[in-house]
Amino acid sequence: MRATHRAPTGKPLQNGLAAFLVLVAVLTCPVACRHKAEPPSRRYHLKGTVIDVSPNSGPLVVSHEAIPGFMGAMTMGYAVRDRRALAGLSAGDEITADVVVQDDGSWLENIVVVKKAASRLQALTPVRPPEPGETVPDFSFVNQYGRTEHFSRLHGKAVLLTFIYTRCPLPDYCPRMNLNFAEINLALSRRKQLYSATHLLSVSFDPKHDTPSVLKSYGQDFTAKTDPGFHHWEFVVVPQQELRQVAQFFGLSYWQEGAQIVHSMSTTLVAPDGRVYKWYGGQ
Repeated sequence: MRATHRAPTGKPLQNGLAAFLVLVAVLTCPVACRHKAEPPSRRYHLKGTVIDVSPNSGPLVVSHEAIPGFMGAMTMGYAVRDRRALAGLSAGDEITADVVVQDDGSWLENIVVVKKAASRLQALTPVRPPEPGETVPDFSFVNQYGRTEHFSRLHGKAVLLTFIYTRCPLPDYCPRMNLNFAEINLALSRRKQLYSATHLLSVSFDPKHDTPSVLKSYGQDFTAKTDPGFHHWEFVVVPQQELRQVAQFFGLSYWQEGAQIVHSMSTTLVAPDGRVYKWYGGQ
């Protein structure tokens, strides 16, 4: 069991609080809410079995057949805008639905139960998010230049850390976080003192595929204008032997489904003293 500490206070957190205010300004308004016009949509038909359902919040997790023209068979969490559609839905139900995909998001519509579950499936085990004040483990990572570093190198700065993998297919998961981070990076770059006191870290949990060269090419699409040398925003991968421990600490759940990885969302603001200041889950 990990010890829980009080959230640190005082001057060491001033830079972290400033970064936190920038973070809130962006993450409390998802990419989708910044567009007035409704972007074009693509629709795909889904057939599958409900694995986990939360009526009030969180994605609907479905183990589904291959979706022609979109993705192979896998277990995936999907947003549901109209939560009323989840009324009476339970794990084990067989459903059909429409997957609506836009450039900045995706969700399920027209959910129809074609067969009720004979017995309720066990829901997914909820993750335990890090608590304010907990010390972040000094885990190692390999950055986009192939250098092995440790998290302690970033002590003294407020660090905003999120998890991604480069093959993520849904626009409201990893691609959305990349766009959010790009906006945060731009906002911070306009304030020299704050920029030097903060750091962004996008951590891949796909070490088999996300090699340094892949991360460098992928990251340049987002950093080229504001941080071409990855000085302020790094794209890194955690070695396989440390990955589970790191994911568990940061409240990230993930598992392999064919060529894709099903995963939750996890973003953490770490204070300059290396302790957790705030954690963000969900989409």
